[in-house]
Amino acid sequence: MKLKHFFIKNLKVDPPLILAPMSGLTHTALRQLVAEIGGCGLFYTEMLSARSLPFEEPNASPWLRSTAHERPLVYQLLVSHPEELAAAVEKIESCGADGLDLNMGCTTALIAKRGGGITLMKEPKMAQAIVRASRKATDLPLTAKIRLGWTMDWDGLRDFCLMLQDNGVDAICLHPRLKQDRLKRPARWEFIGRIKQHLHIPVIGNGDVTSPQAAMRMFELTGCDGVMLGRAAVQSPWLFRQIVNSHSPSLYHNHFPDPAETFNRFISLLQTSLEPHYTLPLLKRFTFYFSQNYVFGHTLWRLVHKADSLATATTVANEFFQGAA
Repeated sequence: MKLKHFFIKNLKVDPPLILAPMSGLTHTALRQLVAEIGGCGLFYTEMLSARSLPFEEPNASPWLRSTAHERPLVYQLLVSHPEELAAAVEKIESCGADGLDLNMGCTTALIAKRGGGITLMKEPKMAQAIVRASRKATDLPLTAKIRLGWTMDWDGLRDFCLMLQDNGVDAICLHPRLKQDRLKRPARWEFIGRIKQHLHIPVIGNGDVTSPQAAMRMFELTGCDGVMLGRAAVQSPWLFRQIVNSHSPSLYHNHFPDPAETFNRFISLLQTSLEPHYTLPLLKRFTFYFSQNYVFGHTLWRLVHKADSLATATTVANEFFQGAA
């Protein structure tokens, strides 16, 4: 199977592999790391609050920073009311965004309680108003990231997706789990395929893609236009390149980065991209997933988690890598 590019409005996604928006993870350092390794066709920011975004300064805010290498880049907004859109969109346009995404799938209790994330899937009129306000505010490619919903309701899911499409959304990303599923049960890929059959805009699949083989199965089983990688891409930032290489071996040579080299490069990118007080907490969060590359990865996680400085974390991690070699 050959990977085929697709367009979100006028935005070309090539290859059709996408880095998911993940809070505390999909910041500029991780995006740069993935971009350097190769294989990712579209990057997302982590979730950004539309309410507070207008007060952020692009050059000062760690959440708005990006480089020319992290392109194309879609900014994901957490929105609970259409009145929040105009100022937030103006801010992301000033940052040179390549697209805008509406978060309609986050299951975090506090966010849902405030009317954002997956709450919008049971408030279709509010969701519709938000989409219309977004479309009015910008000509940027507009996407929405959703889940199956609160309960298993196929008709409701189909109608919600049609509403998004009919009101100006240019692509939908479906993570096929219910609110209460969390990560406790496998993603129900069949719903990606079913939604794809009802829409004329691109559908992006998300959930449980942890290998090149899994990516191929998602494309083949669902007919989706693109595949979005989340936690697996934090564990293995080279996964995008592995997927591309499995389809087009001539595009990249077969050498893939050594995990220890990748870890140290990530530390370097943290240091050059963010203020010191952000670097250690973000390294700890990254290590939680990255450590799963090792049989005794829990030891790596424990060592880094206990470190009181970035220098100490770097030292203990490299001592671990030497022992694991």
